[in-house]
Amino acid sequence: MIYCVWYPSGGFGHFFNAVLTLHGRDFMRPERLDYQFSKKGNSHDLQLVAPKYLQNPKHYDFDFSSTDHYSVLIDNGINDESTEFLKFFTNATVIKICYCDHTWPIVARTMIEKAMGRELQEEITLDDVWTCNDIWARREKYFLFLRDHSLRSAWRIDNSYKYIDIGSMLSYDQFKNCLQSLGIETDDFRHLWTEWNYSNHVYLEPIAIAHQVINSVKNNLDSDIRYIEDVWTQSVIYYYIWLEYNFEVPHNDYSNWFTNTKEIVIMLNKYGVNN
Repeated sequence: MIYCVWYPSGGFGHFFNAVLTLHGRDFMRPERLDYQFSKKGNSHDLQLVAPKYLQNPKHYDFDFSSTDHYSVLIDNGINDESTEFLKFFTNATVIKICYCDHTWPIVARTMIEKAMGRELQEEITLDDVWTCNDIWARREKYFLFLRDHSLRSAWRIDNSYKYIDIGSMLSYDQFKNCLQSLGIETDDFRHLWTEWNYSNHVYLEPIAIAHQVINSVKNNLDSDIRYIEDVWTQSVIYYYIWLEYNFEVPHNDYSNWFTNTKEIVIMLNKYGVNN
């Protein structure tokens, strides 16, 4: 059986492939089993058992002669969800790695820092509309990027194929259960998952913090959030407020970051937003 791992940019496909080829039952193993996550959280140096299908090549030739399963990476970039690869893998099982509104911030940052090799501040720049470089202005710019970027709505669940949501990869137990639901049995890969989770914490942690903040707001709790000094994380929280309440925080009026979640509740009440 050939498993086509079809994925957006950000290292998710290579990590998924590592799980399959190192821990999947009856999967082909690489000749070299060593790997190391890069400073950016990638596991690209793990040897592939079959060549990557990259950017819709005109030809793809490989001898899939083993009776074991093969994992093949399908990488056309985040902008291309075309299925041209199917003409080379007519009998393969396709697993599409997807994301949703709530996991989009993870993909957005990995797209910039991993795939594009750039930093947030140099890619999401303040233009002539912004007359200052204050923190509140950068926070607004990041929020608008998350809300308005066309790729926010890309790589959605498509029931034509088997799929796995990036959100389910954030918990080891949930990830393992999802693999089982896809008919893929694995041995214990908690160590690999822990390495991936740790090396990618800069991308994963902001949405975990945003979930906590929203839960405190919904339950009318007074939680101290002065510790959240990272501007990207603050913008992800603004984005989550927008997702939950369809309300955009008035950026200039609230130029200072909130000290506690009660202040967010008071703001929402002030503008008549039901909490």
